[in-house]
Amino acid sequence: MKHKLALCLTLFLISVKPVLVWSQTIDEVYTKYIAALGGRDNLDAIQTMQMEWVNTKGQRQIDYLSRPNLALYLLTDTASNMMVKVCNNGGMSCLSDKKIVGTDTSFRLQFTRSSGKPSFFANRLISYKENGYKIFLQGEDIIEGKRCFVVQLELDKKSYDLYADTYRVIMSQTRYLPGPDGAQTYYSDYRQVNGVWFPFTVEDSGSSLNNSKKTYTYMKANVPMDKKMFVCPSM
Repeated sequence: MKHKLALCLTLFLISVKPVLVWSQTIDEVYTKYIAALGGRDNLDAIQTMQMEWVNTKGQRQIDYLSRPNLALYLLTDTASNMMVKVCNNGGMSCLSDKKIVGTDTSFRLQFTRSSGKPSFFANRLISYKENGYKIFLQGEDIIEGKRCFVVQLELDKKSYDLYADTYRVIMSQTRYLPGPDGAQTYYSDYRQVNGVWFPFTVEDSGSSLNNSKKTYTYMKANVPMDKKMFVCPSM
C-alpha cells in the first residue's frame, strides 16, 4: 500500500512540475528578457544606431537613429529604380522619392503629421512603457520545437503576440492580426553590438506583410550624427 501511495505521489508531482517550473509573472519574464538582451545599462548606453540591410526583393536600406525620437531611412529599390528618403523627427515626417536611372528624373516630396514617435529599437517590447503599450503574459507555447513565453502587447485596439524562448528569453517570433489577415515575423542570427544582442536576420510572412527576408550587413552603435540630417527639407 505504501508503495502505491508513493507511486501516486510521484506521478502527481511529475504532472504538476511543468506548471511549477514555468509559472512566472510578466514582470519576471520582462526582467529576464532585458537581461538576456544585454541589460538595461547597455541598452541605455546606445544613443545612436546606424544599420544597413538588404532583402530578397532587391531593396537596400540604411537607417540612422538618434535618441530620443529622430530617424532617417534611405531606401534604394533596384526593382523599381527608385530611391526613397524618409525622415521622422517625432512630430513631422517627410518622404521623398525619385527615379535614379533612366531619363525620368521626376521628384516628389510629401509631408505628413506624425502623432507617434519612431521607436529607437525596432523591438516594441524593449520600450513598451514609453510607447504606451499594455502588456500581458498569455502563457507558454511550443514554437518550432521550442518552448516559448507568449507576451501580448496591445495599443489602440491592435495586439501583437511576441514569442520568447524560455531558455534564452530572446525574441524568436512576432505575430500580428490573428486570423486570415495574420502575419508573422521571425528573428534569428543574433549578434552582439555594443553589448546588446540584435537579430541580423528578420523574415516576414503572411497576407498582411510582404513576404521577404531581411539580412543586416552592418550595425554600429553610438556613431556621431549631425542633428541637421534629421530635418525635413523645406517645401
